[in-house]
Amino acid sequence: MRNYTFKYIAICLVTLVAQSLLSPPADAKLTITQRQNILLKKINRAERANELTHKEAQGLRDKRLSIIAMEARMRNRNNGRLSYSDINKVERELNGLSLKLQKKALAKRVD
Repeated sequence: MRNYTFKYIAICLVTLVAQSLLSPPADAKLTITQRQNILLKKINRAERANELTHKEAQGLRDKRLSIIAMEARMRNRNNGRLSYSDINKVERELNGLSLKLQKKALAKRVD
């Protein structure tokens, strides 16, 4: 019984250490480009899973492209850099796109 308890504790400790090493930090900040790419992957995945129609997915992709174009215009006005207010505007647009994606995908699951 004692040997079993020791093994169980050892396995638990190894599992906790592995999880802490393999998972990214909770405060890891994604770049705007990383967020855009993640959203595109989510849109494609939702379309393949029939959570979005082709038309809905294309509309979300078009919105993503308009966000990319808006970001490029902002960068052109400021020598290739984004100001803090520009970053906030782009992040707000990405948040809106993410929210639309989640609403549409969840609406399909409920119906």
